[in-house]
Amino acid sequence: MKKKESLYIGLDISSTHIKVGAYDRFGAMKAVSSTPTPVHMTKNGGIYHLPDELRERTVETLLSCMERVQGCKIKAIGVSSVAEAGVLIDEDGQTLGPVMAWYDPRPHPYLNDVKQQVPAMEFYRRTGLSPEAIHSLLKFLWMKDHMAEAWQKGRTWLHIAEYIVYCLTGEKKAEHSLASRSLLFNINTRTWDEELIRTFDLKRELFQENVQAGKVHGYVHKTASAYTKIPEGTPVTIAGHHPIVGAFGIGGVLEGDVTNVCDMMEALIITLPNQNMNQFEQTPKFTVGCHVVPDHHYALLDVGRTGGIVEWFLSVTGWNYQKLLTVLSKANGTTKNLGFYPVWHGDRQNETSAQMSWFGGQLTNSNPEQMAASIIRGLSCLFRYSMDELRNLHIPIKRLMVAGESTKYPYWMQMKADILNWPLHICRNWEGSSRGAAVLAAKSIGDIGEISIPPSLTLMPNGDKTEEHQEFYVDCYLKNVEILKQLEIR
Repeated sequence: MKKKESLYIGLDISSTHIKVGAYDRFGAMKAVSSTPTPVHMTKNGGIYHLPDELRERTVETLLSCMERVQGCKIKAIGVSSVAEAGVLIDEDGQTLGPVMAWYDPRPHPYLNDVKQQVPAMEFYRRTGLSPEAIHSLLKFLWMKDHMAEAWQKGRTWLHIAEYIVYCLTGEKKAEHSLASRSLLFNINTRTWDEELIRTFDLKRELFQENVQAGKVHGYVHKTASAYTKIPEGTPVTIAGHHPIVGAFGIGGVLEGDVTNVCDMMEALIITLPNQNMNQFEQTPKFTVGCHVVPDHHYALLDVGRTGGIVEWFLSVTGWNYQKLLTVLSKANGTTKNLGFYPVWHGDRQNETSAQMSWFGGQLTNSNPEQMAASIIRGLSCLFRYSMDELRNLHIPIKRLMVAGESTKYPYWMQMKADILNWPLHICRNWEGSSRGAAVLAAKSIGDIGEISIPPSLTLMPNGDKTEEHQEFYVDCYLKNVEILKQLEIR
C-alpha cells in the first residue's frame, strides 16, 4: 500500500483574502484555496467583520483546499491573520458583536487622550509602538463607550487568528507577534503590560496567556473535526501576525534579513536580535515587535504607497500592466532631463501620513515612456532612502529579499539593485503567509528543523549603470528631499 503523503496546512486571514495552502515538509505547495475576506461598513464610516461569517468563510476555504489533497495525511495546522482586530467573547464562549477591522477609523477621537496619559517614548520603549488609532487599545476604549453592554459581558478578547484556533481547539491563547500590535504588550518581557492595562482601566481577564508561534497551542476537537474534515487530535499552532509570518515564509529568518514587500503599500521587515528599547532617545520611524522566530524582534518600516503611484500612472495613461511591462522592457535608461521625486511623509506622533510626489525637469517635452522610466527610478530612490534610514540607525542589513506585485517588473527590480548597489533575492509567485503558517505548524510538532527557503532569483547590480543612478540619487533625489524638509520647517 502506498504511504499517504504528509501535509501541513497554512491558513492566513489578511485584509483582502482568506487563504488556505497545503504544503509538504520541504515547503512545496500542493494545493491552495482563497476567498475574499468579508467586510462591512456602517453609515458613519465604520468598517467591521462578523465573527461567525469569518469563521464560516474560513471553514469553506479550508474544505475547498482539503478536497484537492484527498488521501493525504494532515499532520498540523498553522493560523495567521491581521493584528489589532479581535473578537470579544463572553463567559459561555459566545461572540459579542462585530469585529472592528484593524483599519476602522472610529477610534481616532481617543488618540489624544491616550497620548496625554502615557508619554510617547514610554509607550515606545515598552511596546515598540507609537500610539495610532489602529492599535487594539484604541478599539477597546471605543468599545467601552459604544458597545457598553457587550463590553460588560466580555471575558476574553482574541485576535482573529487566535479566535480561529479557539474555534478549532477550544483553547484561548495570545500569540506574541499579534499581541505586539495591541499597544498593551511589553515586548521586553513578552508579557501583557499590567501597568498599561490598569492605566486605561481595562479588564485583566480579557488578556490571555502569552505563547510563542511555532508551538502546539491545541488540538482539533471532535466538533471542529466534524465540520472541517480535519482529523480529531490534529495539532494546531497560532502562527502569528500576517506580514511577519509572510517574511518568515519566504526565508526572512536570520538576523539582518530584510524582506521588502511591495504591493499597493511598500514596507521593509527586518529580523533583529532582541533590542534594548532604552537605546532609543527619540521615537524612530519604524515599529518594533516580537518575531515569530523565537527570541527575536522585528522592525517594520513603511516605505510608501509605491504600488499606488504605479496604479495612478496607469489610470492617467490608460495603459494596462502588460503595456507598462512592454514599455519598461524596451527602456534604455532614463532621461537626464526628467526626474520623479516621491517622498513618504509620515508622522507617528500626530498620526499623519501622505505620499507626496512630483516631476522635476522638462515634463512638457517628455513622452509617457520617459515618464514611466522616471517614475520607476524615483520609486527606487525612495526605497534606497528608507534603507539608508535603517543603516543610519545601525540596523544590521545582510540579505535583502523582495516579494509582491512589483517583482513582475524586471526593470524596477534591476533599478532597485543598481541604486542600492546591493543584490536582491526576488521571490516571485510567493504565498508567504500561508507558507509561513504551514512551516510553523511543521515546526510545532518537530517535523522540521532547518527552514527551507523557497526558490528565488538573485539579481546583481549592473556595474555599468550603478554609478549613473548613484549620481542621480545623491545630486537630485536627496537634494529635492532636503528642500522639502526645509519647506516643512518653515
